[in-house]
Amino acid sequence: MRAADFIGPGRISARDDATRPGPGEGEVLVAVEACGICGSDLHMYRNGMHRDLLSRTTPEGYHVPGHEFAGRIVEVGEGVAGWQIGERVVGVTGQGGGMADVVTVPVNPFQLVRVPGTVSMVAAATTEPLADALQMVRKAGIATGENVVVFGVGIIGLGVIQCLRAKGVLPGKLIAIDVHQPRLDAALALGATHAVNAAAGDVFEQVAAICGEENDYRGRSARIGVVFDCAGYIASMSGPPPLETALRLVSTRGARIICFGAFESRMSIDFNYVIHKEPQIIGSNGYAPEELVEALALMATGQVDRETLVTHRFPLARVAEAFRAQCSPEAIKVMLVREASG
Repeated sequence: MRAADFIGPGRISARDDATRPGPGEGEVLVAVEACGICGSDLHMYRNGMHRDLLSRTTPEGYHVPGHEFAGRIVEVGEGVAGWQIGERVVGVTGQGGGMADVVTVPVNPFQLVRVPGTVSMVAAATTEPLADALQMVRKAGIATGENVVVFGVGIIGLGVIQCLRAKGVLPGKLIAIDVHQPRLDAALALGATHAVNAAAGDVFEQVAAICGEENDYRGRSARIGVVFDCAGYIASMSGPPPLETALRLVSTRGARIICFGAFESRMSIDFNYVIHKEPQIIGSNGYAPEELVEALALMATGQVDRETLVTHRFPLARVAEAFRAQCSPEAIKVMLVREASG
């Protein structure tokens, strides 16, 4: 069996001699047709972060990443009812394995869901990050007219913008923040009202120029009601962590910061903003099972177009090149596909 093998930071290769798994009790075996490279996979690729959580070890000792993918059921394990060989499915695995010809998936509503016939396999492989975005939007509880910031507009942040627009949420200003202009351009195309390049100057001042400024005994704010922190903390990046910037931006009392982006290490921030402004800091990890179904429904009805966010496609044999591409400023979503189209 062909499979990717994460060797160590900056090193990943394709193998063609991995042991083919078989489905255990309560599992199906899925032939993978498309598997995305997730932001968490990139953290692992850069510094080995969460290697044991993000890769599945074969008998040969290969560490196979990939936890968001789409394919067809080719075997059904003992005790599985209601699933048939040949069905098109999205699989989500907590411990990788999807960057391979086949992967076993437990049968439960968190990890296995059917793909509507109108949704391509490449689009379907972005279901899990779109479901993550749906949960973040649900947790934020945005009121009509509130100004909203999406910090980090890779596949997750762009999904937040897509969900806000598809679900008819009506923020005041919807501001995308990133350091990569192609991603900011994509955010504007998907419905952001403004784009702020964090590399072009002080983020607070740029956002305050858009939304206005409040300044009272609790401190300065840029009149932001909700921040979606989809960037997290990358230790090698200069400047304050996005969470500290979010705390500077938000209004006093009632603001919410939804934290989704991963943190590569411990960090130092000025926490006085939390005392003075009294925001809610809300973690978001994953999705509710119904949000997987909702994500696919949004694609099937054409309310959300995920194909346009897939900027690169590679066959499994070029997995090292695929990871390098995902690290580039031009990439939004890099997909490993059974048959590459370029």
